Amino acid sequence: MYSTNRTSEQFFEAKAKGQKAEKTFMEMIALMGGTASSLGTVPTRTDPTPRFTRPHASSENGFCYSVSPDILFTLPDQPKGFASLAQVKIKKVQRETSKNWLYVYLDEAELHRMNIASQFYDVFFVIYLPDLEGIDGFHSWMWLNIDQLKPERATLIKRRVCDKPTFLLPLDLFQPLSEITKRTLNEPANTNTASATPAA
Repeated sequence: MYSTNRTSEQFFEAKAKGQKAEKTFMEMIALMGGTASSLGTVPTRTDPTPRFTRPHASSENGFCYSVSPDILFTLPDQPKGFASLAQVKIKKVQRETSKNWLYVYLDEAELHRMNIASQFYDVFFVIYLPDLEGIDGFHSWMWLNIDQLKPERATLIKRRVCDKPTFLLPLDLFQPLSEITKRTLNEPANTNTASATPAA
């Protein structure tokens, strides 16, 4: 049952499980030959939420702070300096019996936060599905690039779940985590190698 009405004990239990999932993701990336870093809090701010700064034209200071995804990571065979961000979540598999498809919930606010980060970074939504652990034909760790969820690329089903606007993401949008090293990269602009793109 998807519910936001949790006791303090349930909240801290879920937080501990989430932190363990983030740690496991970091270790899996290292086993693939990459690196992973946990993002921390902003110095001198009392808010413990990890954040990043970005330009903001209407702000008095010319910049603002936005919530950061959980993990910064690199993959093998990438140019030095090319890194991505991952939002790691434990998800429960939902089933639409009438359509015979499996999906997970993603609330609109969280998608909005990842979309803001994706304006500046390569952002991945990584999910851990304990329900699928050890089941043949399924993968318990999966990922998608958040750009795949942009309106021009995907038509998402939206419902209100526990009185929150929430998207239903079919599992077939995701790929196994083991295949994350096979993705095609955009040509990085922050390396000291010659560009493969001819100059205009």
